[in-house]
Order: sequence, then C-alpha cells, then structure tokens
Amino acid sequence: MQNTHLRTYVKKHPDNKMAWYLLGKEYLGEGQEAKANYCFQQAGEVYEAFERSKAPADIWVDYQEKLVEMAEQKEKKHRVRKMWLTLLMLLVLAGLPPADAPGFNRDAADALASALDSTDDTTEGGSGENGRDSSAVTHSNVFTAGTFGGGNQGEVALAAAWSGSGPKVETSAVLGMQASGNWSLWKRNMPVKYIVQTNGSGKLVAQSYDAKQCNCEPPEVSGEIKKLAQAWIVKQESAAALSSAMITYKKQNGSWPKSVAQLARPFPNNILGETAPGMNEMFPALLSLHQKGQMEQGKNTAEGTGEDLDDPQGKNAAFVDTLGGKPFLQDRLEIIVDKKQHRLALISGNTIIRNYEVGLGGDRTPEGAFVISDKVVNPNGRSNGEFGSRGMQLSDTNYAIHGTNEPNSIGLDESLGCVRMSTEDVEELFALAPQGTPVRIGKDLLPETAVVPETKDRYRYKLVPKQNNPNKTYHWLN
Repeated sequence: MQNTHLRTYVKKHPDNKMAWYLLGKEYLGEGQEAKANYCFQQAGEVYEAFERSKAPADIWVDYQEKLVEMAEQKEKKHRVRKMWLTLLMLLVLAGLPPADAPGFNRDAADALASALDSTDDTTEGGSGENGRDSSAVTHSNVFTAGTFGGGNQGEVALAAAWSGSGPKVETSAVLGMQASGNWSLWKRNMPVKYIVQTNGSGKLVAQSYDAKQCNCEPPEVSGEIKKLAQAWIVKQESAAALSSAMITYKKQNGSWPKSVAQLARPFPNNILGETAPGMNEMFPALLSLHQKGQMEQGKNTAEGTGEDLDDPQGKNAAFVDTLGGKPFLQDRLEIIVDKKQHRLALISGNTIIRNYEVGLGGDRTPEGAFVISDKVVNPNGRSNGEFGSRGMQLSDTNYAIHGTNEPNSIGLDESLGCVRMSTEDVEELFALAPQGTPVRIGKDLLPETAVVPETKDRYRYKLVPKQNNPNKTYHWLN
C-alpha cells in the first residue's frame, strides 16, 4: 500500500499515535530511516508497546488497509472508531494476554488504552462519544456472542465488546457459541467467555473466563451477570421469532404489521404460534429496523452489530442490553432438514438455534425448498393422534413437520415422507418458527451435534387461541 494514504490520514489526525506508528513502518520498509524514526518519535509509547508485542506482519497490512478505508468514509464517523478498535483488538489477541493473566504487560495495555483514546471521534454540536451527552447512560451491562473452537477464538466479538465499552457501558460480556464446522451453536447455557469493563481510572480492561484459553485461573462470573446473560439469550430467541413473523406478514400483505396482535390471530392467520413476554416492547424497534432495511445485514456477528443507538430511551431501548443496539440474531429464521443425519435445525444465518433428532421416510421424504404454509394445533382434533399435538404443513403439499404417537420412530426412516418430531421438540419448534418460515430438505447439511434445551429451559410461552382447524381432515403422508 502507498504511504501517501497514511500521510494524508496523519495530516488530518495528527494526534493518532497508531497512525504515526504505521506510517513509520511504511517508511522503514522503503529504507527511509530518518522519516521512519521521526514517525516513531511521534508514536511515542505506542511504538514501544507494539514493537515489544511482535504482532504478525499480515496484521499490519490488514490494519493499514482498514485505516485508509475508514478515512474515505467520513460520512460514517461513528463507525470509524469501532473498526479501529476491532483491528486493535486483533493486535491485542496476537501479542497481549488477558488483564489478570500472569505476565500481563501493563505498559503495553496502557499504551493500547492511549491509542484507543486517540481514535474517539466527536461530531460537531455535541459532547462525548458520537456527539451525545456522555452522562446519558444507555445500559450498564450489554451482551453479545462469539464463536469459539475450530480455529475461532471469538476475536471479532471481543473486539466489538472492547469498542462498545466506555463511559456509557460499564460491562460488555461475550458469550461463547460452540463451533461445529461452519456453524455456530446457540445454546441456552452459553458460558461467559470475556468481560470488558471500564476500570476506576477510565481505562478498558478485558478479563477472560476460559482457563484453557487464557492459561490462567479466572475468577467466577458473578451471579448477576449469569442471570442477565440467560435472560438475554431467551430474549434474542423471542426477537428472532417476532422479526421473522413480521417478514412473513409483509410478504403476505405487502405492508408491515402495526402490532404483535396482527401476527397472533386464530387459524389460518396464526403467523405466530405463541407470544412471549417483551414482544410488544420489541415490536417498535424491530419495525423501525425493518423499515430502514437494517435487518439481515449483520450475519449474526458482533462485527455486524456496530450501529449505535440513536434513542436509548425510545423505541430502540428494547435492545439496549445488546451490543450495537440491535437484536443479535438478525437473519430470518429458517428450517433445515438433513436426511442423512436425521436432524432438523432452526437457524438464523450460520447460527444453529436448535438441532433436533427427527424421524423421516428415507427416499420418500422429498428434497428441495418449501415454506411452512399451515400451522395447526392438535391436527384432526387430537393431541395424541398420528400427527401429535402440532403440525406444520410444507407448501400446501401432503408433507408436514408434525408430532407423532410413535416416539420410537424418531431417528429412523419409518414415515411415508413426513418429518416426525417428539412432542416437546415439535411444540417448541411450533412456537419459534412462524408461518412462512423457509424449509430446506437435503443431505449432509447439518452437524450431528444436538442443540436441544433441557425441559425447564424450553421456549414455550402463551399459545395463540384457536389454532386448531376443525374444518379440515389432514391426510399428510405419515
């Protein structure tokens, strides 16, 4: 990369010591030692800290490319700091241990904090970060999640948590999703992997709570944080169900719904099968995001939730406990059925929210793309009949996802083509997956790992009234 871009950036941001350091590295690579030494002098403690950290060379290249990209996006100043911090945190992970780990380099941490301070952007006409009054605290604890395992160590999520902390956020916690191939497994008992906090002197510190990862003995996560984390996980599931139901309504009616009540009506307009506490409070925020086209852009990563809250006390307050102020599970819910693994997964992007074992019909189970067209409670008037207590018809065909009165057939190919589920599983899926949910059936699509909560942790709330259909006898190919 030509150092012309860095020179331009340094002229506009002379207090950015990290930019001076990167420019010095460029000059040094060109053999211009005098210019390089001048830049290193301007970089001060940042030069000292990062020369000791010995970060890999490719990280510097990525960092410089992002630096130029950010400089060219002046109209998005509030995102500049987050992208800076994301890359800075990659440097931290490459060369610096956790705050409380043995051998922690305090000088390097202080230098990093100094570099972070110098990247804050302040817009005209305001005070504090992003031009807002720094006394307006949005939330004392915010949460996000990252994938750990399979080569992933949650770097992006940690960096986002770092950038999201500060005077407005006391604690940013990163929950750990298990990696399974290209999938991230969302579970009700996801552990706290990192907590980023602002200490008494105003500096940010990150504590790892994974003993293997930090090679340390981390302290216990507080009971309060654990409780808030569990509530956050449940809330994200409800938000995903509600958001997906809103998409279905828009496709069916050509306009967005005006309330949750429009989604939770008797059959056949029962887009939502069950309503959860807090949905009415979430609705205005989700509606606003959909209307602005800001959903399904984050791909369920902390990196993709970088929008700041515009009105922390208003319609977006519903997600003030989520890093970035948007729901974490932003992609529309989908169902995947893997005929080889005998698995049915409810997914959002590359995140598996549930992965159930199911019964199928072998070659009699069709492959391809479908949608949930009907959602019926107690098909044919019975909860203990051949279709169990719930049925979800696939694209007006004779195939369905339903319960069964033959639980021993789960995991086998004994149906005539339908997807059989246990009672607990099908009732939970019925509650989560709205009418209109896309369904894809094929082979080798899912991991074998089950993602099913314990009975006490099941997603099950208030059933929408009158979801039976007494006017029809279903003849699904069971």
